[in-house]
Amino acid sequence: MAGTAEFEAEVDTAIAAQIALFGNEGDYINAQKQRNEPRPALPETPAKPGTLRWYWNGYKQSDHWLGDLSVGHEGLAESTRLQRTGLIESLVPENGEKPFAVLTRKVIKAEMKARTPSQAGNLLSALRGLIRWMIDEGHLDEDDDPTTGLKSGKAKASRETGGFVPWSEDDMARYRAKWPLGTEARLMFDILHYTFLRLGDAHRFGPPHLRQIVRKMAVQIATEKSRGNTTVTVPVHPEFAESLRAARTSGIIGAEVFTGKVVRGRVVPMNKKAWAAKFKKYAVLAGVNEPKKSCHGVRKARAEVAAYADCTESQMMAMFGWTDPKMPAHYIAQANRERLGISGMDKIVAFDQSQSLDDFMPLPEANNGGTPRGNGVVTFPGNIGKKA
Repeated sequence: MAGTAEFEAEVDTAIAAQIALFGNEGDYINAQKQRNEPRPALPETPAKPGTLRWYWNGYKQSDHWLGDLSVGHEGLAESTRLQRTGLIESLVPENGEKPFAVLTRKVIKAEMKARTPSQAGNLLSALRGLIRWMIDEGHLDEDDDPTTGLKSGKAKASRETGGFVPWSEDDMARYRAKWPLGTEARLMFDILHYTFLRLGDAHRFGPPHLRQIVRKMAVQIATEKSRGNTTVTVPVHPEFAESLRAARTSGIIGAEVFTGKVVRGRVVPMNKKAWAAKFKKYAVLAGVNEPKKSCHGVRKARAEVAAYADCTESQMMAMFGWTDPKMPAHYIAQANRERLGISGMDKIVAFDQSQSLDDFMPLPEANNGGTPRGNGVVTFPGNIGKKA
């Protein structure tokens, strides 16, 4: 399919849809340029002690960054390091050779204001990680932390927008209608839909992660988010097994990963950002083109299904790789609230249908033998006279 004129035309249509989301073509091009523009290289000369670059270099070599369980530091996941590197190094070209003290509360607040609430929150977290290391190493007094009291608005924005948007049943139906079994696009969706994996695990998921457990085939993978400390176990869904068989028949499955990039006839792993971008492209071509409907939206939709299916907190934690019971509790509470609303209305409808005015004010019997005296029409002499 890839490389055909028809496919290229669909991609152009998808890009046009993305342009529409940005408002105009100029904004779209600028956004793409900023996203793809490489960061300037840091100076190769030794950093002067006390400067932002000097502290940054030290932080990247520390246990806080790399991890050392013998001293109680787990370190940061590779994806978190990559994100925080981009955030902090965006400050280095202008402030890297200056004393760290130039990053005052006012400066940090201005940097945060220039970003979206989500980006501002990530920047604040990155700086707080650096500052925590500085405090632990005695480079900074805790009372001099310039981030104390700062809030990004990320949590509020997430509450208001709901974060990533769960896919609806209509979204899934459109995607399946566009991409049948045996296509790469369908296999990528089915991996997300039937394994509940996060992007960091879905992009590297392959045959080595299938195990036979108690005579059942299951997906078993140590999660990237936990740096391998938490293992997800999910039995293979019958419909996922069918999808895998169709993909294998089509010859699109790799030996190391189920989906990736083809190099010299072999399917090899691709980084998770490229995997997510490819899936997003397939989703847009299928008509699922809302900005916040991504890989994670499929996972959220399935978490909602698990809650409605009466899965327990422990079951959901095992399947979704959560270590904090607050996550399944959130979905279970949401499902229970909606179920209570539905069952409550059912009771009101039943009550309304069981009560009738006839129960309290019965209608008179049918008048078949003349009007009984008690039900006769009453007239008054004064009225008769006036009529005459």
